[in-house]
Amino acid sequence: MMSEATVVDARLDKIERDNRRLKLTVGALLLVLAAVPLIGAVMPEQVPELIRAQGFEVIGASGTIRVKMNSGGIGYADENGTPRVTMSANGIVYADENENLRAVIHNDGFAYYDENGKNRARMTATGIGYLDETGTHRATLTADGIFYFDENGITRARMSDLGIYYRTENDTIRATMDDDGFWYWGENENVVWKSPKR
Repeated sequence: MMSEATVVDARLDKIERDNRRLKLTVGALLLVLAAVPLIGAVMPEQVPELIRAQGFEVIGASGTIRVKMNSGGIGYADENGTPRVTMSANGIVYADENENLRAVIHNDGFAYYDENGKNRARMTATGIGYLDETGTHRATLTADGIFYFDENGITRARMSDLGIYYRTENDTIRATMDDDGFWYWGENENVVWKSPKR
């Protein structure tokens, strides 16, 4: 059995060894931290004041050109090298993975195209328009109001500061709501019912 003095001596030796290791570790760390500014002084930053080039290219991991930038604009390609977005003085163009034009933004406004390349929506300074798959205007939002058109281009519904009205495919007015109230019209545009006057 160890005496109490022997146990204390063993513990004291262990604490002294741990203390020496700690001092060595802290000393090494301080040396490394002191060396970092010296390395920076030996190797000054090399930041050029001017970079001149005809263009820049970013290449992906597979070697495919992903981004190009030159005086003509900026182009982005997906991982297969398919051009997807270009930005130039003419605007911004977005294409899908099959290189079909899908959206354009330029100084005249915005246009959206479906997967078949047909223009489906437009937004310009004069308003917003929606077109169906045949290219026929179906809805328009302008300063004059909101309009809905059928597949033949006939205005079927309109909402403006004058009120709301609905027309049939024969361009016959059937329902209106305006300052005078609500009106329902027959097939011959005769008044069938109207709300009481206020």
